[in-house]
Amino acid sequence: MIPGIDNAIQLVVTGGCAVIALNNALKVRLREWFLLALFYFTFFLGDLYWQLYIVFYDGASPEFYISEFGWYTSYLFLLILLVYINTESNKRWRYRFDPLFMLIPAFTIGMCIFYMQWGDYLSNMITAVLMMGLIWHAFYGLKVLRGRPRQENERRMLFLVTLLFCGTEYALWTSSCFWMGETVLNIYYWFDILLSVSFVLFLPALRKAVGR
Repeated sequence: MIPGIDNAIQLVVTGGCAVIALNNALKVRLREWFLLALFYFTFFLGDLYWQLYIVFYDGASPEFYISEFGWYTSYLFLLILLVYINTESNKRWRYRFDPLFMLIPAFTIGMCIFYMQWGDYLSNMITAVLMMGLIWHAFYGLKVLRGRPRQENERRMLFLVTLLFCGTEYALWTSSCFWMGETVLNIYYWFDILLSVSFVLFLPALRKAVGR
């Protein structure tokens, strides 16, 4: 029962956010909003398949890759959004390699190897690559904003919410490796609620980043 309720909450959140983002995209005609709407919608589709399987078969789907395809696609749309915003905003900024950025692939590859003890090799590698891109571009955006005038820092919230989203996903995956059962005391469900909160935060974050 708890997995169904938990997943239903996230369905409502991602579906509602997709409608809001699409409405904004049609109003202001900005591709940033359209990319965010696609991010929400594809994540919603992944959750929808999972929810339908829970409802009709009373358990998690063994064909998990169907939901994962939706989630991977959503990561890709979010990555495209970050790349687009960084590219459009930082055309005059010359990037200098920061050795600390090498901690990002070290982390994602390390976690990928760790998760391979429980999951499929290919899916874990795909996730690692997409998460590496998201975390890299979020930190890149924050680095560019350092030292800039305050009025140019509107994008900071978007990068911070992206890091919150990625961190919560990693917390979810790690807690699922040490499953504590279908109980409200299971920290997995609390991280899933935090993930739903991060979805909502993307809306004001993007509005602040694009100015409308």
